[in-house]
Amino acid sequence: MSSIAVATLLAVIASKAPAGFSDVSQLSADCGASRQLVSGYVIGWLDKWNRDDFVARRGIAQSIPNARAMTNWAYFGESVGVDICIPAQVDAAKITAMFCDFLIHNPTLRDVPAEDVMSTFTGLNFSCDEK
Repeated sequence: MSSIAVATLLAVIASKAPAGFSDVSQLSADCGASRQLVSGYVIGWLDKWNRDDFVARRGIAQSIPNARAMTNWAYFGESVGVDICIPAQVDAAKITAMFCDFLIHNPTLRDVPAEDVMSTFTGLNFSCDEK
């Protein structure tokens, strides 16, 4: 079963929140419960990021002769956000647990848009930069 199907299934099963999240309060609340909502959000966010990253890279490669098109695709690629590299041994359950720990240790983020928090979390934990 694809990750998108799993994320959709988890979101439907959880049915605790509307489709969009304006802040992380609902996700934080679910960290102390079943974590189904958080897991679905994390999987969905990572799938969306992966797709956007792929589309941006493909768009740049296909527009090489056209400088304006390359610039437009580069802007789109920049809007995708951080480059993330998730080790093969890290699965969705581990990332969900890490994200919940991040939310618990950063309670001031409850009013921040969930997408911004997830971008910060992945940038801090799964940076592609060699250390």
